[in-house]
Amino acid sequence: MRRLIDFYRAQAAVMRAWRLQRRSRFRRVVVSLFVSAVSLLGALAVTPGFELAPGGVWVTAALEGAVVLGVLNLVVRPVLIVLFAAVSVAAVAAATVLFQVVSFMALPAFVSGVHMHGPLAALAASLVYALVATVLTSLLSVTDDDSYWAILLQQLAARRADAIRSDAPGLVVVQIDGLARPVLQSQVRAGRVPHLARWLRSGGYRLDGWEVLLPSTTPASQAGILHGTTDGIPAFRWYEKEAGRLVVANRPDDARLLAGRISDGRGLLANDGASVGNLFSGDAARSYISIATLSDPAQGLGQSQAFVSYLASPYTWAGTLVRSAAEIAKEYVQAWRAERSGIVPRVTRGMPYPIARAATNVALRDLSTALVIEEMYRGAPIVYVDYTDYDEIAHRSGPERGESLDALDGVDRAIATLEKASASAPRPYRFVVVSDHGQTLGATFRQRYGRTLGDVVRGLMGGGASVAEAGGRAEEFGPTNALLSELTQAAGVLGRIARAALRRHADGNVVELRVGRSGRQAAAEAHAVARAAAGRPELLAIASGNLGLVYLPQLPGRVTLETLAERYPGLVDGLVMHPGIGAVLVASEAGGSLVLGRAGVRHLRDGRVDGEDPVAPYGGHALAAFDRYDRLAHVPDLAVLSRYDAEFDEVAAFEELIGSHGGLGGPQSQAVLLHPAEWALDEEPVGADAVHRQLRRWSERHLGLRFGRDGTAPPLPAPGPAASASPGRTGPRGAASAAEATMAPTVSTAVGPR
Repeated sequence: MRRLIDFYRAQAAVMRAWRLQRRSRFRRVVVSLFVSAVSLLGALAVTPGFELAPGGVWVTAALEGAVVLGVLNLVVRPVLIVLFAAVSVAAVAAATVLFQVVSFMALPAFVSGVHMHGPLAALAASLVYALVATVLTSLLSVTDDDSYWAILLQQLAARRADAIRSDAPGLVVVQIDGLARPVLQSQVRAGRVPHLARWLRSGGYRLDGWEVLLPSTTPASQAGILHGTTDGIPAFRWYEKEAGRLVVANRPDDARLLAGRISDGRGLLANDGASVGNLFSGDAARSYISIATLSDPAQGLGQSQAFVSYLASPYTWAGTLVRSAAEIAKEYVQAWRAERSGIVPRVTRGMPYPIARAATNVALRDLSTALVIEEMYRGAPIVYVDYTDYDEIAHRSGPERGESLDALDGVDRAIATLEKASASAPRPYRFVVVSDHGQTLGATFRQRYGRTLGDVVRGLMGGGASVAEAGGRAEEFGPTNALLSELTQAAGVLGRIARAALRRHADGNVVELRVGRSGRQAAAEAHAVARAAAGRPELLAIASGNLGLVYLPQLPGRVTLETLAERYPGLVDGLVMHPGIGAVLVASEAGGSLVLGRAGVRHLRDGRVDGEDPVAPYGGHALAAFDRYDRLAHVPDLAVLSRYDAEFDEVAAFEELIGSHGGLGGPQSQAVLLHPAEWALDEEPVGADAVHRQLRRWSERHLGLRFGRDGTAPPLPAPGPAASASPGRTGPRGAASAAEATMAPTVSTAVGPR
């Protein structure tokens, strides 16, 4: 009895706290009653066996039925969740479905003129009702962040026995994947992203940026932010000559390999933190939908109770399906409109991209938000979540096109929900918003010049080189595959259903969803590329946005300019003189590493410039970026950057994506760092490692957090004058950038967006 009394006391607290204004509460009740009544009319109209007697008044029956269902849902359904949540997610789902059926069967007892012919008719009516309600809810903007039920379940989670209750604030770090600082600034001015705009205009938060060095990719940036090191990650995918291996950062085995290299057990999330939807875990105690921990049985969605709220009601299932279908339809309409209007640049946006867009924009965003809220109600000291929606769409639509900005607004709403939910958490929370890189617009290299980078390199080598080529786009479904992989490893009924449904797409514990091909076919294709690379072809070309990595696997070590001139005369000169190439980084026996351009050479060893500096057009900290990249492990024999068009602020990606990142040029190197206004920067944030240090110092100084596995890592000292300097500036800050993705060339090209 005490448990139920506490439960209803929690309900009252939620009703008071979540909607503070009477007008908002009244509007919510009116709109909810309208939605319920119209949905009930829809069920009466189309469901066999659920009908209104002759002479009955449809509107009266619908209003009476809506009130009855509302009262039953308010009083009974939460009790079922309380009683069955401790059993399993499947038990909660089964109990709530049964409750919906019983509720509809009970309607004739309370609503005059309504007849129900058996439980099957009640089940069908409840599903029709849920479907109509979902559509109306979306149209009327009665969104999940306003949901009484979502917050009620979060309150129940807050009463969990293992919740950490403290007056010391925790930290939530929200990563908006692919968002450039200039884009966020322009959207604040345009009246979009209203929640972030309120933060900034109120003076409570400050928007600084941080500059991304080469490579400007998610693997390198997240390794730096979460673990404090980016060494050994020269792109999204690369070749390791010593092992004869092609590494792809978002493949679970490779991600786990990389995590082992960069982790020292003292990552940003090591002291009881949580990772949600990331590539790496940051040594988190709990990691959800994070690729590097997919095969770890101690991690994943099995730890989460958020699935109870997500799966406990047919309204949730119907909502996800309806909104996903609407997102796919919207993508087709927007792609058609762009083509009809002659918008350039643009790329083909067919399958499987619409499905990936729906997954990231609907299910993954909602689930990630629920997981973060669950961790806040657990009292986790620090949580790091990655929202990939904007990046996914901006790759194909462009970073400042309407559909991309709509996705950005969706993330803004999710952040508003997180802040609202934090008000009832067992400890206060502060928020920091970061991005891992930006994106730069531009027609692709092939669109501009009719050939891929692989075609160009092979032609300059005489056209007879043995090559390996990858033609798939595994990265399109990276976050979705992570979610599905974790579902197949879940215990109980849910895991068995997921394993049966995804059997064709699974290779071991990993699901690779691709339209038109099974996971085994995709895995076989990837293995074929890996075998070809291991067989050491004469040439291997890999694309990462407007950064091209060219390896000569048959030649040991890093091949020098002199060796290239002897083996392949004209190769380097031909690349440098190509109108689409802006700079080529190569090692030299005589002068150390060089950055070559059409009209000059930059000597990285002593900083000397002969002729026109090829680094200068890329602006910002481009010199520091080249210098650091030159020192990375597994750096390619030739690192090729496409030309930066300063007039239009564009680059040409070596893949078929018009929004790209991975190299330099444009706003991609200008990432976001939005933080409480009273938190001052200790050093100029250049590189992801600097962001890691800054987050640690802020957390230690302002929140009292400690790091290391048991909080035993000594606090980071404040940087000295040297660390606060601005190394390697070569031009105006607005000119530097980076780009990422991959292309589909013919010379051993690895392809796919990040």
